[in-house]
Formats: sequence, structure tokens, C-alpha cells
Amino acid sequence: MKPTQRNVNSSAAILWASAFIVAALIIIQVGKLPESAAHAEMVTSKNNYTLLTTGSGRGDNEILYVIDARDQILMVYEVEDGRRGQIALRDGGSIDNLMRNARR
Repeated sequence: MKPTQRNVNSSAAILWASAFIVAALIIIQVGKLPESAAHAEMVTSKNNYTLLTTGSGRGDNEILYVIDARDQILMVYEVEDGRRGQIALRDGGSIDNLMRNARR
């Protein structure tokens, strides 16, 4: 019986070692995956204003976020056709009010 118990223990040790190796390989491969974080296309700041652009997900349209740090206002514009200079205000308001409404 003792040889059988050793075989079971050896088999279990080999199985555990294999599991750790597979887990390590998975972690290494996951580290190579591209990030899915949002990336701003352009960010610039001057005085009390910050402008950030990013794709809207609808064709070539872009979203322009304008933050007025002095008055604590956020304005969101959509650049519908950059070649023709079409831009439309989509939303905006006091950052305090926006945060208060987001908590509800």
C-alpha cells in the first residue's frame, strides 16, 4: 500500500506543479494583452481652461470636453464634421451640480 500512496502523492505534486506553471503562463500572456483604457487624443491646458478630445464612436466625429477651472464648469461639444467646422454643444453645466446628480 505504501507505494500506491507515494504514487498518489507524486501524482498530486506533479499536478499541482503543472497547475502553477499553467497559471504563470496565463499571467504572462494576460500581461501582453492591449489595454482597453480610454485614451484622450489631445489634451491641452492654458490658464484656467483644459480641453480634451476623444473619438465619439460614431464615424469621424469627436467629442471636445472643455473644463473651466475658475468657474467650475464642464462643457461637452461634439465636432460633427471637422472639415466644415461644425460643432454642437451637447451638454454642460456646473461640475458641482453634475457630481451631485451623479451620486443620486
